[in-house]
Amino acid sequence: MFGLMSVSVQAEIYRWVDAAGNTVYGDNPPKQSAAKPVDLPMLTVADSPAPAPAAKLDAAPAAEEEAYTDFAITSPSADEAIRANEGNVTVSVSLKPALKPGDSVALYLDSKQVGSGASLSFALTEVERGEHSVFAVLSNAEGDIIQNTEPVTFSVLRHSALQ
Repeated sequence: MFGLMSVSVQAEIYRWVDAAGNTVYGDNPPKQSAAKPVDLPMLTVADSPAPAPAAKLDAAPAAEEEAYTDFAITSPSADEAIRANEGNVTVSVSLKPALKPGDSVALYLDSKQVGSGASLSFALTEVERGEHSVFAVLSNAEGDIIQNTEPVTFSVLRHSALQ
C-alpha cells in the first residue's frame, strides 16, 4: 500500500544569518536577527512502492509503450473560488495519451484519497467551505506510481449557517 499526502506548512519559516555568517532556516528566529519569512511551495510526498516481483525468465519482453506526456488537474484552476452552497465540486484531469488498460487515476483532496479508477472526472460532494488542495496520482496495473499532478489550491464558497 502506498502512503501519499500533500503537505502544506502551517508554521511560518524564516531565514536569517547567524553570528558565524551561516544562513539558517527555522520557525523561531532570534529576536535580534533580521529574519525574513520564506515562502515554501506545497509539497507532495509519496512513499516508495514495494519492490516488484522478479520477472519470469520465460516471459516475453514487453513492447515499448508510449509514455504519458500530459497529466494535470484542469478544473478547478489554481486559486479559483468556487460558489458551491451544497459543497459539490467537479475535478477534471487531463491525460495524454489516453489511460492505458490496467492503469488508474487516484484523486486526493486535502491529502485524503477521495476517488480512484479509470475516470478522469471526479464529482466531490460535501466539500467544506474554505481553501483546499487537490492532486491526482497515476498508477499502473501493479499499483506502482507512474507520476502525479502538481497540486492545485482552490477555495469553496458556501453560505454560512450564521447568516
